[in-house]
Amino acid sequence: MNRTKRILIYVFLLIFITFSSHFIYNFVTLYFESQRLKDRLNGLSEVMHNLNAIIISSESIDTTAFLQGKESFPSLVQKNVKGHPLYSWRFTEFLTLPVPLPHKLPWTADEYGWVRETAPLPFCYGGNTKTVVFAVGGPDTAFDQINPTPAKSLPQNLILFADVYESNTHWMQPGDFSIENIPEKVNVPGGFGSSLYRGFNVVFVDGQIWHLQDDVPLNLLIRFCTITDAKKTSRDLLEPYCDFKQQLNRKEFLWLDWDTWALPNNELENE
Repeated sequence: MNRTKRILIYVFLLIFITFSSHFIYNFVTLYFESQRLKDRLNGLSEVMHNLNAIIISSESIDTTAFLQGKESFPSLVQKNVKGHPLYSWRFTEFLTLPVPLPHKLPWTADEYGWVRETAPLPFCYGGNTKTVVFAVGGPDTAFDQINPTPAKSLPQNLILFADVYESNTHWMQPGDFSIENIPEKVNVPGGFGSSLYRGFNVVFVDGQIWHLQDDVPLNLLIRFCTITDAKKTSRDLLEPYCDFKQQLNRKEFLWLDWDTWALPNNELENE
């Protein structure tokens, strides 16, 4: 075999190995990305169901009045009798579990030491104690405590929770999106986005989880974060940027009159 043929064979093999490696890398990347996304969808489902538990166990909410449409969602931050912040709604959800822990201490208290080392799946990923989910708070949102709106009166298009990119916030620590200063770009620290997969999830009042692409216009998405704009904005506007949707069982959420709520015209996909 002459030298030219050997070189051609080597070049061919190099190209083949390069393309094969690229294909395998992409396949493995997509596989693990899909697994992380599946885990996060399960986590967000737990977040929504645990919100029920907060409503039932909250000392500040009359459950009967809530079911009658007279009560708003609880505060995102648990406070003591003096109004000082103690811990986040995420830890409030955790405390609805049968764990022998006090409920009236700041999240940095020694009594919570072992809990601070954990990374519960609904709020964290991969053993990292920084939260990957924020609620949307601030004026005219579902969690507005200054001018509260009864939970049963909230528009179904309103976003409650979303993936957050590099929150730099311990899951027990108070901290969420504020409608007044949400970053204007996706995938910047403290903004909408995810470092676990392409795109990010948002969770609506009606129990739908939408996985949106990173190129969704933020000025459009923000319209689904306030009550006023969500009432007059069609969710169909987000369709071009939505990869898939998942509908949680609306019968299981205390704030939904599920028997009178019609599904949107678009077909829901569960993946």
